[in-house]
Amino acid sequence: MEEIDSKLQRILAAVRENPTYLSHWSAFKKIEQLSPAASTDEKQSMRLAVIGSSTLEPLAACISIKSRLENLSPETWIGGFNTFRQEGLDKNSELFRFAPDIVILSVDGWSVLEDSFISNYPRMNEKEREAKLKHMVNEVVSVVKNLEKESKALILVNNFVIPHFSPFGIVDGKQSLGIREFFRTANQFLEDTFLKSDRVQVVDVDTVASSFGKSKMVNWNTYYRGSVSFSEDFTLQLADEYMRYIRALKGLTKKCIVLDLDNTLWGGVIGEDGMDGIKLGTTSPGVEYLDFQRVLLSLYNRGVILAINSKNNFNDAIEVIHDHPYQVLRENHFAAFRINWQTKVQNLIELANEINIGLDSIVFLDDNPHEREQVRQALPDVMVVDLPKNPNLYRQTLENLNVFDVLSLTKEDIERGDMYVGKRMRLELEQSAGSLEDFLRTLDLEVTVREATDFDLPRVVQLIGKTNQFNLTTRRYTEAETRNLRDAEDSAVYCMSVKDKFGDEGIVGVAIVRKNDGQWTIDSFLMSCRVIGRSVETSFLSKIISDARDAKVQAIEGEFIPTKKNAPAQDFYSKNKFGRPVQTGEDQMVTSWMFILDEQDLEVPEWIKLIEE
Repeated sequence: MEEIDSKLQRILAAVRENPTYLSHWSAFKKIEQLSPAASTDEKQSMRLAVIGSSTLEPLAACISIKSRLENLSPETWIGGFNTFRQEGLDKNSELFRFAPDIVILSVDGWSVLEDSFISNYPRMNEKEREAKLKHMVNEVVSVVKNLEKESKALILVNNFVIPHFSPFGIVDGKQSLGIREFFRTANQFLEDTFLKSDRVQVVDVDTVASSFGKSKMVNWNTYYRGSVSFSEDFTLQLADEYMRYIRALKGLTKKCIVLDLDNTLWGGVIGEDGMDGIKLGTTSPGVEYLDFQRVLLSLYNRGVILAINSKNNFNDAIEVIHDHPYQVLRENHFAAFRINWQTKVQNLIELANEINIGLDSIVFLDDNPHEREQVRQALPDVMVVDLPKNPNLYRQTLENLNVFDVLSLTKEDIERGDMYVGKRMRLELEQSAGSLEDFLRTLDLEVTVREATDFDLPRVVQLIGKTNQFNLTTRRYTEAETRNLRDAEDSAVYCMSVKDKFGDEGIVGVAIVRKNDGQWTIDSFLMSCRVIGRSVETSFLSKIISDARDAKVQAIEGEFIPTKKNAPAQDFYSKNKFGRPVQTGEDQMVTSWMFILDEQDLEVPEWIKLIEE
């Protein structure tokens, strides 16, 4: 096993050194021969199926290798040429027996239209054109809906590439349902159909093709000889687009951007040039940094955390952030500051601890190549971005990162930046308080616990999928599975919201309870790291105990399964009056704790107002 793993790492190292299409293809073939064992780590393992209307192995190979480069362990199943209907509609097909976690459905619109479509289109009337459009879309929709019904997979279906050629030439837009409108309408129909689906994502291949260049996206030699729809270079770029969804599903997206100041957020050195001398304004040089900050602010406003790591005099730097007329990012946009003369490595470690995120959640932006290299060597988990020498390219570099994606955007995501600023203010108050209890009493904490509603589910599933530190079992459930658990009579899904005088944290906790006669089992209990240390978890647990008492339950069992990251939760049950720990499971890794309702009770901390809904 060690020998296979060593060979695997050498193969992947060669791809990192030379990330071409051929190196990805070669690596895929070599790894197929190695047959490495699938990971037992649920977060690393991935069952990927690729089906569609063309030769699919090149795309599947690139996605598989890119997944391995991100420390995932994919098992890949590839459908046959243009057999997506049989595979997707027959629940007894090999595809369903494979039981994929992710299905990529790659269908070329032209493949489901007859060969004479483009040549006859100019003479078709509007009704005929609409009928062709409906047929093309339904060929895809019917398969997707069956995949959604019969599997638990995340389904990634591409939209149709809007052709750059039209037989109508420059008057295509003047026609009733011209060629381009035909494909645009089909794409809009796909998006509308699956807008509210929790497991179907429409991948915007048309935009990827436009960015790459539609005239270059097909290699006509391989297209006619092997029915390969995409050129080698475009296949790599398309695989990158699919990886955005895979990273989001597997919880590998980044959460925080840590920024240098001088020659990064503004041009020049504040300690030497002064407030009036730095480059930041509406004309060049200066507008480049202004635009860069605007994109950063857009990311902040959709939930990406911002922090500062700068070698500078604090008073000089903070003056710009407070008072410069063209400074877009102000103090209330940053979760934490390290403006000092320590090494940036040490500052990053401290920032991660203060914000309470892993180093692997951080993206570091700094104009200085020496600082970047030092961080890269000392903290390999941090994503270090090589900012170009020309600040005109800063904005483009940031826009092309594509590492902050989520599969659904919740209210909590959008307000996350504000929440972390509130956390910084709480920390400042805590440091001035006489004791932890004194601090907690000043917060005016309110905890709301309820069984999850339809409105709550996207956030609940997001927490289940990405919470690692305070997560007692780290069991992952899809939205469909969570909905079923909520609706079943023998289980319940609770969620917890927290707010205090510094702001509303939104939904930050989830518990899943299995109900048996006389005993409940807490299948999952997890909480965002943002609210650790405020005793809200005890309030959450007390509500579950209260409901169990009302249901005449005799005992509640709580389980703890250790992982590399959930040490902060290991003594949760013992601290909250659960006893009689017993180790179970084949490997004795599951510890079960019991709370006997006739023998004890769990009170809500007196500094917390518990609201039960």
